[in-house]
Amino acid sequence: MADFRLIADRIAEDIVTGRLGPGRQLPPQRWFARRHRIAPSTAGRVYGELVRRGLVVGEVGRGTFVRAAPAVAQGRALIEAATSAPVNLELNYPSAAGQSELVAASLAPLLRADVLTEAMRPGAADGTAA
Repeated sequence: MADFRLIADRIAEDIVTGRLGPGRQLPPQRWFARRHRIAPSTAGRVYGELVRRGLVVGEVGRGTFVRAAPAVAQGRALIEAATSAPVNLELNYPSAAGQSELVAASLAPLLRADVLTEAMRPGAADGTAA
């Protein structure tokens, strides 16, 4: 099974280089899936990734179109510009090198019962002094 991000990278390259110009309509997802010999759900993830990157926009009942200009520079970022597409929190996987190690280090203290108990205690509506 091909990783949907690799397929999205190939389509993104076509958009960035101009082989797929602004306003160009992408094929329906089912047709795209058959052409690339992938599952329709994988095609949906490819299109979703292109939307997340700000390269295409989907219009209900009309299709998916290449945006007039890429909204954000290519590459993965932890912080996205205010003018970029909304951040998609649907998928949960590390997006930056070393991110798993950073998260693991911050969660390590929670292995102690006293720390975990304190962390799970409800806070006041107005926050804490810290």
